[in-house]
Amino acid sequence: MSLSTQIKNMISTPSDSQLLSIRIPTTTVNQLEELAQVLNKTRSELISTFIDGGLEELEQQLLDIRNEKSLENSIKIESNSRYFLLNTNYNNSHHDHYTMLENEEASAFYGNWKENITYLKEGDVVFLYQSGNGIVGYGYSDGKLIKRDHNGNSNEWYSRKLNNFVRLNKPLTAKACKDTTKSNFNFRMTMVSLSKEQGDALLSKLNNL
Repeated sequence: MSLSTQIKNMISTPSDSQLLSIRIPTTTVNQLEELAQVLNKTRSELISTFIDGGLEELEQQLLDIRNEKSLENSIKIESNSRYFLLNTNYNNSHHDHYTMLENEEASAFYGNWKENITYLKEGDVVFLYQSGNGIVGYGYSDGKLIKRDHNGNSNEWYSRKLNNFVRLNKPLTAKACKDTTKSNFNFRMTMVSLSKEQGDALLSKLNNL
C-alpha cells in the first residue's frame, strides 16, 4: 500500500494506536500539533504515518480539501466576533510571509483566498500565523483595502495595514494557542474567525509575554 493511500485512509477512517516516545525537532512537533487538531488524531498516529516523509503529502491533500470548500464555508463569521487568525502562506512562499511581517499587514493572494481580506473591517484584531511555528505577530486591521500586482499578475495581492502591529520575538505555538483558549483551531485555512472568548484569551496571553 502506498504512503499516499495510507494517509488517505488515516484521514477518512479511525485507527488503533500505540504510545510512542521519540525525540524530533521542535518545528516538526509544532507541525504535528497543528495537524493533530485539524484531523482529530493523536500525534503518535501521525508520526507512524509521516515517518517516511508523509507530512509533505498530507499538506498537499489538505490544500486540495481546502480548495473544494466555498469561501462561505471557509470563514464562519460570528456576529460578535471580530478576531481572525490568518495563515501567512509560509509553506508556499517564504518571501510573501516575510513581506507581510515587514509591511505590517494582513495579505492573501489569488482567487477566493485574497477575498478573505475583504471581510476584514477597521479595528478587527488579526493574528498572523506561520505554519510550523505559531502566531508571529498581530495588529488591528485598517479600513483601507490595498490591491497590488503579485509576480506580474494584476490585482492578485489583497492586503490591509495592521495598525499598532506587534511582531513577536517568540511565536505562540499551536499547542500554546490550544492551551490558552482551551479550544482547537483549523490552522491550515487561509483565514478563520475566532470567537470573542478565543480572541480575548489570545490577546491577553500575547500582551503578557
